[in-house]
Amino acid sequence: MLVDEIAPRLRSVIPRCVKTVGAEDTEELLQDAITIAAQMLHSVEQAGKQVTPGNIAYYVVLHMKSGRRSQCASRADVMAPGTQLDDKSSVLSVEEEVGYDPELDEPITLGQLLDGGHEDPSTVAARNADWDAFVSSHDYRYALILEGIIEGRTAKETAAKHGDAYSRIYKLQNQMAEDVRAFMGDDAIADCVRVPAWAGTVNAERERAACRAQRKRESRLPRSRKSKGGK
Repeated sequence: MLVDEIAPRLRSVIPRCVKTVGAEDTEELLQDAITIAAQMLHSVEQAGKQVTPGNIAYYVVLHMKSGRRSQCASRADVMAPGTQLDDKSSVLSVEEEVGYDPELDEPITLGQLLDGGHEDPSTVAARNADWDAFVSSHDYRYALILEGIIEGRTAKETAAKHGDAYSRIYKLQNQMAEDVRAFMGDDAIADCVRVPAWAGTVNAERERAACRAQRKRESRLPRSRKSKGGK
């Protein structure tokens, strides 16, 4: 009954009668409706009642139109379709336009506002874990040298601050460089300056937008100003 009679009814009605919410598509709604129909049939069989395919399809469509889904019927969850149909919440794409940048002559997307331009937190955490493991397994003076490097001091200033000889600190600093390479690998420096793939994609999109804006600005300039700029 589900495959031969109910599913065809839902396949013809769902695309015309049920509104998609958020990132849903028609095929997803159809699969969800068939799941709800299967749940209803199971409940009816357990109760020993008789129903027609038309009844099941009718009530499934009502459920779907009201925002119920096979995995959730809540109207309190901010991500639930019912909550969004009640206009109590909304889900926006990161590509949603939320403003306009007159300087670039391009719209501003939600993703651009959320991107703070800071380093990836997971990368920072992984790097700190690597350095903690390195310092804890080597000469304790390496931590003093690293502290000096972070604060912008030279090897001579670090030696003076900790009451040690400059030659000894300088030699220890060179030894630390070799130990870091052996501990973290020859590609450690390249890895620490490599731009994450997700950030590279965002930067590429911004650069393309900036280039388009530049071409638009140049196309609006008078010919005399263009030739003067070219010279």
